[in-house]
Amino acid sequence: MSERKVERSTLIDTTPEMAFEAVIKAGELREWMCDYAWTVIQPKGVYQARWDSGYQANGRFIELDPPRRAAVTWLGTGEPGETTVTFTVAPEAGGTRVTIVHAGFGPGPEWDAAVAASEKGWDRGLDNLKSTLETGIDLRIARRPFMGILFDGLNAERAAKEGIAVNEGVYINDTVEGSGARAAGLVKGDVIVSLDGAATPGYHELGPVLSSHQAGDVIEAVVVHGQDRRTISLTLGQRPIEEVPAAADDLANRVAELYAETDAALKAAVKGLTDDEAGRSPAKDEWSVKEVLAHLSITERDQQCFGFCVAVDGWVDTGPGDTSALSGRLAAALEVTPTLDGLISRFLADEAETVALIRRLPAATAAHKARFHRLGQYMVGLPAHTREHVEQIKTTIQAIRAG
Repeated sequence: MSERKVERSTLIDTTPEMAFEAVIKAGELREWMCDYAWTVIQPKGVYQARWDSGYQANGRFIELDPPRRAAVTWLGTGEPGETTVTFTVAPEAGGTRVTIVHAGFGPGPEWDAAVAASEKGWDRGLDNLKSTLETGIDLRIARRPFMGILFDGLNAERAAKEGIAVNEGVYINDTVEGSGARAAGLVKGDVIVSLDGAATPGYHELGPVLSSHQAGDVIEAVVVHGQDRRTISLTLGQRPIEEVPAAADDLANRVAELYAETDAALKAAVKGLTDDEAGRSPAKDEWSVKEVLAHLSITERDQQCFGFCVAVDGWVDTGPGDTSALSGRLAAALEVTPTLDGLISRFLADEAETVALIRRLPAATAAHKARFHRLGQYMVGLPAHTREHVEQIKTTIQAIRAG
């Protein structure tokens, strides 16, 4: 009986060097194949690839011939035994041909599921490899169904403050106009604790659930608001993809335009506000306008660091989402910049620095289309955070003047 194997091939408009890096480097593997990876790129060097679904593959390099050929052993979760995967990269008219051969499957029925999973996985993987290398677009995200929520974390402190019956879940800040979440009636303060039958103690659990569905599917969500619990039906939509300019200068110009819009709204919101009013909190444990502005400045600086670590290394997975919440961070910013005018100037300067940094992105980052596209999507999304806090500032001013 002949050996069972899965073979797939595609022609990609890229260089052999870029294609070869994509199939051996940890950061590049994450861009098209898996959710997390690490690799030791040397003969007998080990690697691991992991997916949010819980599946992972482990093995070692058994062949390395850059930029032409690489082979690894492969042992995936629940599979009967070890197999091999060979990547071949060859220049061809119109680009570079990448061929993947997954071999070594046994003849028995216990191997049938592994063969089927390999066929499905490499079909999707090669489609995405082509997309990420040619356009930068990760099809897993582009094709992922869209809930339409703006979310935050939930902990015991926030739950106690807002009277929420649970300490874990996906906290809803807002929903997107026209989305399934908006149509289903989700509002600020709702907490999703279960989606499609799977517990969602945090936002990381949303991805595996959504990846198993497509746009148009209707799923159930268990939602807690205060002390009330309800089950809703939610129709998943198509995820909108923000167009990202292809060059660093164009991206910088686009971000600058978005900043100008939000900055105008910010200046209008604080017009006529006194320094004393800006320093007053509307209620216990709620931020003053000055604290909101300090948060915006801190966040902008942190996002510069995050964004440009992505530009250089590809991924940043560590650290809290909101470092202005760390003890003393807001107080330190306000100690150094205590006035309303000073805080606004500080934040505008931070934004200007972000734009300047985008213009100075390394040429290698723009050439790496998947990385540049991911970074660009991230950067053009930053002003949405400012818009949210401009609305908070308006509400805060109304509260302190009414009180």
